[in-house]
Amino acid sequence: MPGIDVPLADAMGEEQARQEAATAELRLQDRARQIASDLERLVKDAVTKRVTVEDRWYDDLRQYHGRYDATTEAALRKAERSRLFVNQTKPKTNAWKARLSDLLFPTDDRNWGIQPTPVPELSDVAKTPNDHPDERRRQEGEQARAMMEDAQRRASAMQTEIDDQLTESRYGIHAREAIDDACQLGTGILKGPVVDSRTRRSWGKVPAQGPDGTLIEIDALVEVQDPRPKYTRVDPWRFYPDPNGNRVEECEYFFELHLLSKTELRRLAKKPGFSQDAIRRLLKEDSREAPPPWMAQVRSITDGDTVSVEGKFTVWEYNGPLTAEQLCCLYTANGRADVASEYADIDPLDEVQIVVWFCQNEVLKFGIHVLDSQDPIYSAFCFSRDKGSFWGRGVPSLMRDTQSALNAAWRMMMDNGGLSTGPQIVINKERIEPADGKWELKPRKLWWARNDASSGAAGLKAVFETYAIDSRQAELLNIIKVAKEFIDDEVSLPLISQGEAGAHQTQTANGMSMLQNAANVIFRDAVKDWDDEVTTPNIRRLYDWNMQFNRKDGVKGDFEVDARGTSVLLVREAQAQNLMTMCLQFTGHPVLGPLVKAAPMLRKTVQAHMLSADELIKTDDEIAKDQQSQQQAQQDGQQDPRAEIEMKKIEAAMQKAQIDAQTKLQVAQINRDTELAKLAAAQNLTVEQMRSKLQMQAADQEHKERIFAAEVGFKDRQSARDRAPVPGQASPGLGGAPVHPVQPASGTRFAP
Repeated sequence: MPGIDVPLADAMGEEQARQEAATAELRLQDRARQIASDLERLVKDAVTKRVTVEDRWYDDLRQYHGRYDATTEAALRKAERSRLFVNQTKPKTNAWKARLSDLLFPTDDRNWGIQPTPVPELSDVAKTPNDHPDERRRQEGEQARAMMEDAQRRASAMQTEIDDQLTESRYGIHAREAIDDACQLGTGILKGPVVDSRTRRSWGKVPAQGPDGTLIEIDALVEVQDPRPKYTRVDPWRFYPDPNGNRVEECEYFFELHLLSKTELRRLAKKPGFSQDAIRRLLKEDSREAPPPWMAQVRSITDGDTVSVEGKFTVWEYNGPLTAEQLCCLYTANGRADVASEYADIDPLDEVQIVVWFCQNEVLKFGIHVLDSQDPIYSAFCFSRDKGSFWGRGVPSLMRDTQSALNAAWRMMMDNGGLSTGPQIVINKERIEPADGKWELKPRKLWWARNDASSGAAGLKAVFETYAIDSRQAELLNIIKVAKEFIDDEVSLPLISQGEAGAHQTQTANGMSMLQNAANVIFRDAVKDWDDEVTTPNIRRLYDWNMQFNRKDGVKGDFEVDARGTSVLLVREAQAQNLMTMCLQFTGHPVLGPLVKAAPMLRKTVQAHMLSADELIKTDDEIAKDQQSQQQAQQDGQQDPRAEIEMKKIEAAMQKAQIDAQTKLQVAQINRDTELAKLAAAQNLTVEQMRSKLQMQAADQEHKERIFAAEVGFKDRQSARDRAPVPGQASPGLGGAPVHPVQPASGTRFAP
C-alpha cells in the first residue's frame, strides 16, 4: 500500500495471519464442543427412556434386601400392623448366582476352547496312509498332516495366550459379578477387550557412563509400558445403551457413566490420550454436578443411609459411530492435522466407530475403535430375556407377586397370633371401679363395687365379659406353604437343585440321577445363553485382538471359538458316574482292558470329581519312567513273565466277580423298587405308603410266628412231663432207662 513501510506491512500481515489462525482454532474448538453437546443431548434421551426400568430395579433391590417401599411401610406403621418381611428372594437369587458361577467358572477347567477351522479337503488328504503306492498322494498326505499338526499347535498356543490374558485381567471375578447383576437386576454387562496400558517394572541392562568416560551397561530397574487386553464388569446402573435396540448387536451406540472426584480426574489426565487442557479447564471451573437420582436411592435401599451424595464430575464414555467430517474436526482441533488428513478422503456419508470421553461439552479423549472388526466391546447376559427390551428380568422380578403374597400371609399370621393369644375383655364401668384408680388389668388387683351394683357373685358376672379371637394359624400356614412352592416354580429352582431333598425322598441312585438331570434342564438353558451372549463374543474379540496386535507369530492362525459350557461343565455329575463305571468294568477286562487308555481315563475321572489331576495322577513321563524301572527290575531279577500274567488274570477274575456281584445287587434293587411301584399303583397307594404297609405285614407275620413257636414249645414240654416216670418207679423205656423229653424238630422257633 502506498505510504506504508514494507516492514510495517509485513508486521500487519503476520498479525492478521495470527488472528485468522486464532479464529480458525476457535472455530475448531467450537465445532468440537458442538460434537460433545450433540452427544450430551443423545445421552439425556437415553437416560430419560430408562426411567421405567430403574423403577423396576428399585423394587428388585428392596425385595432382595427385605425392605418395603416407603408407601407400604408408612401404611403398616400407621395401622400398627406387623412389618415383618419373609425374605425368600435373597436365598433364591444367591442360589442361582452360585449355581451358574460354579458351572461356568470351575477351578479345574475352562468353559471355552480354541480349535482350528476345519477344512474337509485337507482332512481327507491327511488320511492317506504312509505306504500308499502313489508317491504323489503319499507326499500330499504327509504335507496335509503336517499342516494340521501345525494348526493344532498354533491353536493350542493361542488358547494358552488367551487364558493367560483372561487370568491376568481377572476375567472370572468380573464375570461372576456380572452374573450377580443378572440374577438381581436381570442383566449383567461385561466390557472388553480394552487396552490396559499399565507400567511394568523389570530389571534390565541400561547404558551408562563408566568412571573412565566410556559407555557401559549396568543393571537397573526400568519401567516399560506393556499394553495388555483386559475385561471389566460394567455396573448396569451406569450403562445406557441405544433405547431402540433389544440386543447388543442391534444397538447403534452405548454410553457409560463415570462419576469422578477431583483426585480421580487429575489421575485421568496423566493417562495417555487424555487432553490435559480440557481437564485443567474443568478443574478450574470446578463444575461438579449432583449425582444421578438413582445413586442416593440405591444407597438408601442397601444400607439405609439417606445422606445426600457429594457432587462429582459427570464423565461420559461414548462408543458408537461418528461421521468422517466430525472425526477430522476432532483430530484437527487437537493439533493432529496429519491424522485428520487420512480421513479427509472418506465419503462424508460413511461412519467410523469411535470412542469419545466428554464432560460438560469438553472432549477429554477420543480414538478409533480398537478392533478392525468394529464389533461392540460390550456383552450383555439376560437372566430372563424380555424380547421387547434390552434389559432382562432377574429373580426378584420373576417372584415379586408370590413374595408379596408370602409377606401378606406372614403379617396376617403374626397379627392373628397377637390377637388370639389373649381374650378381649369388656368392663362395665358403671358397676365397679378400680381401687388404685387405674383401669389396666393386673394380677390380684382390687375392684370396688358401686352402691347401685347388684349384690352377690351373680350380680357381678356381667361386669367382666371375655371374648376370644379365633386362631387362623393353620389356614395362613397353608398359604405360606403354597406360596413357597409357587416361588420354586416361578424361578425354576426346585429344592433338589439347592442341595435339599424336598418333600419326596428318592431311595435309589438312579432315581436321584433322573431328578438331577431333569432339574439341570433349566440350567442348561441359562448356561447356553451365557455361551451365546458372553463367552463366544468375548473370546472371539480377544482372538481378533491377538491377531491384530500380538507380536507372537506362533499364536496366529485361522481358528474358531468353542463355547462348551453346556457340553463339559453342566454334565459333570453324569460324566463322573459314567467314568467310574467304565473304570470298574473296562480297565480289568481281559479283552477290552488292553484297548483302554487307563491314565487319560483316570485323569478325566479325577477332573469330573472337581479335583486336580496334576496333583493326584502321575504324568506320562513319570509313568514311562516307572515302566522302565519295572522292566529293568524284572530283567535284573530274571523273573518269569508267565507268573505275572497269571497274577493279572487272577486279579482280573476277582475284579470281574466283584463287578458282577455289584451289578446283580443293583439289578435286584431296581427290580424290587419296580415291583413295589407296580404294587403301589395297583392298590392306589404311594410308594412310601406301600413300603409302610409291607413293613406292618412283616411285623404281624413275625408276631404270629413267635406265638405259634411258643405254643408248640409249651405243648412239647407238657407232653414230656406227662411221659416222665413217677419217682421210685421204673421207666417204661428199654432196660428201665429214664425217658428224656422229646426235643423239638430242627428249625422250630421258640419264644424267648
